[in-house]
Amino acid sequence: MMSTLPPQATVKKTWKSDDVKVTCLVVCYNHQDYIFDCLKGIVSQKTDFAFKVVVYDDFSTDATRKFLKKFEELYPDIFDIYYADFNHYGISQKEEHLDRLEGDYIAMCEGDDYWIDNLKLQKQYKETSKRGAFFCIHPAVVFINGGNGEDVFCYYGNNVKLLPQSLIFSLKNQFAPTASYFIKMEKYLEYTEFRKKLRGGPGDFFMEVLASDKGIVYLPQIMSAYRRGGEGSYSQRQSVLSVDDIYSELDRWAKNIDALLTVRPSLEKYMIEKKTLVEIDCLLKINENVNNANEKEKSEEYILKIKELLKSLGPLKY
Repeated sequence: MMSTLPPQATVKKTWKSDDVKVTCLVVCYNHQDYIFDCLKGIVSQKTDFAFKVVVYDDFSTDATRKFLKKFEELYPDIFDIYYADFNHYGISQKEEHLDRLEGDYIAMCEGDDYWIDNLKLQKQYKETSKRGAFFCIHPAVVFINGGNGEDVFCYYGNNVKLLPQSLIFSLKNQFAPTASYFIKMEKYLEYTEFRKKLRGGPGDFFMEVLASDKGIVYLPQIMSAYRRGGEGSYSQRQSVLSVDDIYSELDRWAKNIDALLTVRPSLEKYMIEKKTLVEIDCLLKINENVNNANEKEKSEEYILKIKELLKSLGPLKY
């Protein structure tokens, strides 16, 4: 397996200097079945600039750390790994990696996703720098729990374009795959500071908003793979929530969006729209629960409310 990886000298061969321009940030936890693909996709990148890989291992208890140590040995000039001594999920914010970040941009890839285009970094760096934007994304192929390709996530046509920030608020779920995120360093650091205001939950939406003040550079090529529904993943945990859990999630979302309003007050009308979409999503989950319990009257009540909310939103525009 490790023999299929390019040597460190090959990775660095095309770099014009050792000045790091991009930090590839990987957060992983118990990703022993996926982490090799994730890191191979990164070290296979062909760039004319230097990049480094910062890995935050959130106290994996499986074989993930064995893989990480092998990559450290093979790429001592490129890899910088932080091994947490406890798992941070739901406890505290992960900040110990911040002083390891270098360069102008952050490229993200969670440990169970991977990149499939070895020119991804070069393309994103070129287009984002040229347009003076803070945020660049691209489509990803979606896999469900290690199965066959199911769909394409985040497709907005075949041309490079600048998408409006408002589009992020117009979608019920995440706007773009995390493994496509290419973010200006200052914006990533702004997000890590803002994260302290949040009451838990996923931070992707808030990172997208804070990074998109100058719009979103969209590249049409499918350059990463996104796994959905894997064991322990956010999507898997969402599938087993109780009704009380879902109401708690709705309340947390509302408070988190209010926190966002304090730093981006000009986006208030879009935040109202996002709250409505989150409420629709939560009602759909609750309706699925009552359907499973054969509570027909309650189900009809939720469906009516969902229809009213959808009517108030109108058609999607971008």
